[in-house]
Amino acid sequence: MAVGSFTSVSLQPPLVAFLPTRSSSTFPAIQEAGRFCVNILAGGQEALSQSFATKKLDRFMDVNWQPAPRTGSPILSDALAWVDCEIEKVYDGGDHHIVIGRVLALEVERPGLPLLYFQGGYGTFTLRSLVLATRGRLNESARIADEAREDLEGLSADVGLECRVSALDGNDLTIVATTGYEGPADRVGVVLPFMPRFGITIAAWGPPELRETWFAASPIELSAEQRALLDEELDRIRQQGWTLSYASEPEDQAAEALEMMAAYGLTPRLHRTLVEASRQLVPLPNPPALTTQTAGSVRTLMAPVISERGPELHLTLHGFRPGSDLAFIEHARDKLIETSRRVSARLGGC
Repeated sequence: MAVGSFTSVSLQPPLVAFLPTRSSSTFPAIQEAGRFCVNILAGGQEALSQSFATKKLDRFMDVNWQPAPRTGSPILSDALAWVDCEIEKVYDGGDHHIVIGRVLALEVERPGLPLLYFQGGYGTFTLRSLVLATRGRLNESARIADEAREDLEGLSADVGLECRVSALDGNDLTIVATTGYEGPADRVGVVLPFMPRFGITIAAWGPPELRETWFAASPIELSAEQRALLDEELDRIRQQGWTLSYASEPEDQAAEALEMMAAYGLTPRLHRTLVEASRQLVPLPNPPALTTQTAGSVRTLMAPVISERGPELHLTLHGFRPGSDLAFIEHARDKLIETSRRVSARLGGC
């Protein structure tokens, strides 16, 4: 049955509820079975919702499903999440029943935005990232990136890598442009938290108060020693004009989350994934020097675009193959630095 009244009730014990009408012809069968599984549908699954809202003889015709692990109730294919329950109690709610379910198992199957039903129509959330490019400073950053597109496209073509261009908007980083990317999901508009170690070149070239904002957003409380190490790293990056990251489990975790965000948007689960990745990255020591031994583990190269106002854009080269040799990494680094300085010079920056 299609239900718009599903809600959480309690964490200890784990209880949920839904409110079917007394005239429902489906709920008596659920009540007799004593169990049910809630399926959270995704935006775009209107037809599936409508199918279960009608009084059809077989609502499961042409619907793929599998049994839930504890009760055997149906888990619909492609649902965002499911909650497997047994009926705890049923209360009188006027012309509705109030059904309390005890949660036995639950899972988020994939990231994404849920299907919403409002005033007789279906929809989903509108992500904030879809309108960020029309606001203030970020709009100016997008304009700068667009004017630098020829330089950025030349960089990607020369080194054969994707270049992502991020800009600061309040406490967020937003990808305002990409070049050299041919994948299925458009990363433009993806929002990342501005916290260690995301947006590191912007923090490095920013004024002291911007560094403090960056430090304050850390997902772990920074000790005086950790702050000093990060300050040292930011000063080193500013002096050499670029930085890099190496492959690691948290780096892989963050990269996977970003790929999903390009497809599904910044869902709460993906935001938590990024925060957890940052939590693991912050205590790591400064990355080792680029050598023949370390070149094969390079994941990204990063450099800023600086205007007379300060850091405008954070350029990141992605797509390095594991085992890349030192000559290729150095060539990509030199081209990245050359591009960042050329664009910065046109903006009156250093």
